[in-house]
Amino acid sequence: MKHFLYALLAGLLFIGAASADTNKKCPVSGKDVDPAHTTTVKVTVGFCCSKCQAKFEGDAKLKEDAIQKYAGSKDSPVNTKCPVSGKDIAKENTATAEKTVAFCCPKCKTAFEADPKKYIAKVK
Repeated sequence: MKHFLYALLAGLLFIGAASADTNKKCPVSGKDVDPAHTTTVKVTVGFCCSKCQAKFEGDAKLKEDAIQKYAGSKDSPVNTKCPVSGKDIAKENTATAEKTVAFCCPKCKTAFEADPKKYIAKVK
């Protein structure tokens, strides 16, 4: 019984920790999220040089802006201008931004994954 209680407490702490960094409301339905239903939004962003790339990698706001702007892109950069300097990008300078998004149910997760650009602005 003692081990069961420890396991239960650890599970509750894990669920709390997993949901601490994610949204609290489903971006599709607006309902409370279930931490069991999550996906990762991943975007690849191009830069003009390694200096701008390094600045991006250390700046959470730039990453969040990239996720909001480029959600739906997959493995190659969709931007043609560097988000830091505004210059043309060099294909060898790329970085990835990721964000975990939680949903209320599998149906909403599927809808989001089909068109993340439509719902990403609602992720708070």
